[in-house]
Amino acid sequence: MLYRAAAYVLGLAVLPAWPAEAQGLAPGRPGPYVIDVRVATVAVPQDTGVFPPLPSGTAVPSRAFGVDLGGHVYLLQLGAARLGIGAAFQRMRGTASPAEPAAGSTSAAAPALPDIEATFTSIAPQLSLNFGSSAGWSYLSAGYGRAEIASASSAYGGSGSDTDPVPADSVGSGSRASISLGGGARWFMRRRVAFSFDVRFHLMPAGVARGGAAPTPRATLVAASAGMSFR
Repeated sequence: MLYRAAAYVLGLAVLPAWPAEAQGLAPGRPGPYVIDVRVATVAVPQDTGVFPPLPSGTAVPSRAFGVDLGGHVYLLQLGAARLGIGAAFQRMRGTASPAEPAAGSTSAAAPALPDIEATFTSIAPQLSLNFGSSAGWSYLSAGYGRAEIASASSAYGGSGSDTDPVPADSVGSGSRASISLGGGARWFMRRRVAFSFDVRFHLMPAGVARGGAAPTPRATLVAASAGMSFR
């Protein structure tokens, strides 16, 4: 369902952002530049190898939240589209903790479970095709940059007082070359301030095996962000 919804949003991105035209701003070409400041979220992969070895019943984060920062300039016209060039930085973090034991619980013999965190970071130059006018435009963009997904577990105890605690552990893909594909739109509520959103696919190769641990698997992460754009 998430991929279907993302594909629907990307389809909308090829349509001109026409509602902003009615705001009385002088029409012109998209640009000349924008700075994006948005909140972002990404679905954390649940594949084996994304997290350290964990005991049964451990809760892991399914979604991470953070920021999406970027800047773009618009250089020349290509038919109906305006060509843009820029870069974007995304960093998101998700956490999960074991459920608190119920009041009066007598399950002291059950093993403690670790806290888990997962972090996704991406930075990529981007080329975009922008459709619309200076009052509002939609876009499709692609980039090739670096991305990393990492996770960590806290130390946790065993099922009895004579059981050695399990130390904290972590795994990560390391900084990997990745492809970024997406689209979105900007609507200028004022001449220099716009509401904007973006949906982006990050295609990451498998990570690097380190310290005897298996490499993180190949992953496709779907990120969405919304916030403000300025020019």
